[in-house]
This record gives sequence, structure tokens and C-alpha cells, in this order.
Amino acid sequence: DALAIEATDVVTGHQWKVDLQERPEDAPEDYEHDFEQADQAMLDLFDTHQVWRVYVDPQYIEKLFERWQGRWGDKVVIQWLTYRKRAMAFALQKYRAAMTAGDLSHDDDPDVTRHVGNAVKRATNMVDDEGHPLWLVDKPEPAKKIDGLMAGCLSWECRGDAVAAGAQKKKKPRVAAY
Repeated sequence: DALAIEATDVVTGHQWKVDLQERPEDAPEDYEHDFEQADQAMLDLFDTHQVWRVYVDPQYIEKLFERWQGRWGDKVVIQWLTYRKRAMAFALQKYRAAMTAGDLSHDDDPDVTRHVGNAVKRATNMVDDEGHPLWLVDKPEPAKKIDGLMAGCLSWECRGDAVAAGAQKKKKPRVAAY
């Protein structure tokens, strides 16, 4: 569908689009996203920011994921599988709470905004520790992309782990990315 990279400032909670590539509707069967463009976007991010960690769902981008782990190591580039329903539901819950509370700001990129708006909640049979229902997100139809939302959610999850680890107390600004 799409290849999305979002970054989150650990201190401020501000998110911005690093790269977003959508598969065109009329793309040939052998279409592939421009991995070199995505790789350059990550190189630029690492050149301009002190990146704490990057959470990546390597599905469909295994070669890019391996390249990043080879370059920055497996303690910086972490596999975060979005098909893990319980973990994803909790990540989405925290992401929505941050949006609602105003803890998260965004660069208002129109494509990412569209991806967020495309997402629909999907009920699950899971509940959190207090018995509240957990949910996941889905796209209402194949042409509607939500990858920008998922990248933002993983970047926010990474930022939460950075805050818990005390990364925001370092002297240089740090970012978390997907």
C-alpha cells in the first residue's frame, strides 16, 4: 500500500513526515516503492537529528530493514510487528490518548492527515487491565491508505519508550522514528 516514515521529537511530542510513498492505483503488478528514497530520508534524519531508536514493521521492506540494522545496529533499529494484535491495540490506545490530550502535535502533512482520517476502528474481543475494550484500526476499502497513521503510532510508541528510558534528559535533541 504505502511506505511511511514518521519521526517524533522525544521532548516535545511533535511528529513530522520523513517520507511517504503510496502505491499508485494503476501501478503495475511488479511495482515496488523507492527504497533508495526511503533510505536517503533515513540517512538525512540521522544526519540532522540524534535518533534514539527506530521501530520498524519489516513486512514487505525486509531488505530495507536489514540495511538499516546493518548500518545502525539492532539496538537502534528494532523490529516492531504490527500484526501482534494486543501490542498494537495498546499502542493505538496510547496514540489516541496523546492526540486527545494534546500531548502530540503534528506538522499537518496532508497525506498523513488523510491516512489518519481513512482509518476506522475495528472492535476486538480484547480488553485492557481495567476491562475497557481494545480496538484496532483498518482501512474501509483497499484504495484508502492508513500507513501514515501506523507509522505515526509506532513512532509515538518509540517515543514513549524513549521517555521511559530517560532519553529526553540528554543534552542533544532526540527523535524516535518508524
